[in-house]
Formats: sequence, C-alpha cells, structure tokens
Amino acid sequence: MSKFYLPSNPVVGHGVLSLAIAIVMCVFIYVHKPEWYFSVEEKRDVIDHVYDDDVDLVGWELRKALSLLRKNNPSLLEWLASPKVYFVDEEFGARIQEIAKQHFNSVRSMYHYNHVYNKHNERYLQKEGYPMKRFLYYLRGILACKWIEENQTLPPIPFKELVEATIDNQDIRAKIDELILLKKSGKECDMLVAAPDLVEYARQLATYYNERVGSFRPEWDKASSEALDKLLYDMVHT
Repeated sequence: MSKFYLPSNPVVGHGVLSLAIAIVMCVFIYVHKPEWYFSVEEKRDVIDHVYDDDVDLVGWELRKALSLLRKNNPSLLEWLASPKVYFVDEEFGARIQEIAKQHFNSVRSMYHYNHVYNKHNERYLQKEGYPMKRFLYYLRGILACKWIEENQTLPPIPFKELVEATIDNQDIRAKIDELILLKKSGKECDMLVAAPDLVEYARQLATYYNERVGSFRPEWDKASSEALDKLLYDMVHT
C-alpha cells in the first residue's frame, strides 16, 4: 500500500490530507470546510465509491480518523506506516506520524494480530491445500505478535522486513522467501501445501501467542487527546 498527502481537492471537500493507493483500493483522509463542523446533525463522515475498473475509493473525514487513531485502530496505524510516499503535506504528515506513535497500544495490537491469524487458520487453513496468500496472512499475524512482544511498536509493513527482523532460522526464512517470490509473480491465489517444517514452525508460534496474549501486559503511558484536538483544529482552520 502506498500513500501521498494532498494539500487540497475540491471534489471531496475542503481538502484531502492523506491518500493511500493499493492495486484495487484508494484510502484517504480529508477535511471539510469549517462550517461543516458547526452542526447539531450527524453527517456522513466517510466517502466510499467503487469505480467500474474495480478501484475502491475510501475516505475518512479527519475527525473520524483521529478518533480511530485514539482507539489504536490497527488498519489506520498500518496505513499511516506505509513506506511509499508520493506527495506530502509536511506539517500534517509529521504531526500525525508522531501522534500515531504516541497512541500505539501494544496490548490491543497483539490481540488484533492474534485474532487475524486465528481467523485465517479457522477459515482457510484446515484443508490439505489452501491459497498461498492465506498462509502468508496467517504467518504475518503470528510474526506481528512476535515483533510486538519484542519491540512494543507497530510491526514493519513490508512482509520481508518483518520476516528478517523476527526469524533467525535461515532455512525457514528461505522457504518464506520462496513463497514471497511466488506471490510477486502473480500466483498468490494458487493452492499450495507449505513445507512441513515451515507449517510446524508457524503452528508452534501460533500456539505460544494464543497463550501469551492473555498475560502480555507491558507498561504503557496512555497519551492524552490534546494533540489530536489541536491537529483537528489546525487542519480545519488552515
């Protein structure tokens, strides 16, 4: 997923602050003109449109996005950590990145990734063969838990970087690299049976974090909402 920050776009309101692009999805954060915020009526705070070429356009109004950030929304945190930046409103980009770091909650995040890999295991990995991308999603959730336990920060978004940071066993890393290459070649939906030692490695870690997640309670200083409120005020009045 890639992102860029756009200073203004009259099509979607007062201005688009941030936009992320994937192969089929475009996600952005936007603000309205100031008068939009002075109303007792609840107004729609998302933009969702699917184009004929299967591009899904999804926008979050800034107040909604900051509320999700305060609650440690994993999808938003991952998107903000996207490594590719095309264009940036430098003030907004720097401030929201710093806020994202302050509001990261390692306990909630570990529960999230634990749920992700268990969901993929239950839905997709109970048969002899399964789509390769489902196994990689399963494995990414497990390694994300490992990263969080060791670093208490958001896991790296590039999967290869996460693998290199969390797996020391060179043989296991080589087998994962083979799957990554297959995925890049456009075969991510192909059915496969992963190498037995790789599956066993993943299963053992999954079992460990199923038990660990309930006792994982590192110290954490909850950030205040002051910086969120200030960012909202400044962006709306810019």
